[in-house]
Amino acid sequence: MKFGAIIVTYNRLSLLKECLECVFSQTVPFHRVLVVDNHSTDGTGEYLDSLENPALSVLHLPENIGGAGGFSKGLEVLSAGDCDWVLIIDDDAMIAPTYMEEIGKAIGSHSYLAYSGTVRTAGAIDTSHRRILKNRCLMTYAPVPEETYRDETFLYDVSTFCGLVLNCGLIREIGLPRADYFIWFDDTEYCLRFRKRSRILNVCRAELNHKTTPPSKAPVTCWKNFYGFRNAMDIGRTYSSAPAIYMAYIRLNHWAHIVIDSVLLLTGSRRAERRYRRRIYLDVLGETGKPLGGMDRRYPPGSGFS
Repeated sequence: MKFGAIIVTYNRLSLLKECLECVFSQTVPFHRVLVVDNHSTDGTGEYLDSLENPALSVLHLPENIGGAGGFSKGLEVLSAGDCDWVLIIDDDAMIAPTYMEEIGKAIGSHSYLAYSGTVRTAGAIDTSHRRILKNRCLMTYAPVPEETYRDETFLYDVSTFCGLVLNCGLIREIGLPRADYFIWFDDTEYCLRFRKRSRILNVCRAELNHKTTPPSKAPVTCWKNFYGFRNAMDIGRTYSSAPAIYMAYIRLNHWAHIVIDSVLLLTGSRRAERRYRRRIYLDVLGETGKPLGGMDRRYPPGSGFS
């Protein structure tokens, strides 16, 4: 088996250096490692060009096309080569030295086309990365419970691109992730797309350290929410067992939030955040049915309420 790895990075050079160190310290080495540089401006490009490793290649993008675009470009390159399996991670995912060894053992014992490991954030298992599709009408999901991670493996439906390992034949069969999502839910859509071909097997002994803010401490409202709401709506319209019911439900949900935020604006608490969030909901509803265009100029990376 030949393993490849895709790392998408943007302006996080210190994390990228640690990520690459983990990738090149595997007990089962990667045949090829592709770093997709999303037009970084912090010296990432120069650093990558200075590295000398025959397994490493770098794709410098002329503009930031988001994680969705970066993963799509990376999978296009690696799936066309001679790798059999591809690991997908961001630059803040630090895989343990035996990550690919454990995944390889599972591949040798099962016939699934998608595998993953256990994600830990600040030492605790982050269950948000491995989810079960609970309701196909309303497209609701539930995290795999933490106690399930005591098993050697478990099957589930939807993974993030944080430690997901895919068969290259599957990638060629179903196509590439939706680059027009820009960020968020590109991984959900991709997993739903191949769900009829294979569920995902999580190998609990394969672990990675996700160096990010724990979900409980992440910002409630930011520019990313626009893409999350927009892309989730597109997924529901595409994959729901009853799209008309789903769209009625999601419109009602969004309008309820708009009304609540409008009322609470009168109380004077968290006005800037509520005004910004209300704008996001209105803009998402205004985009309903329109083709997705990647990054929306109204919500560039780093923007937010003030």
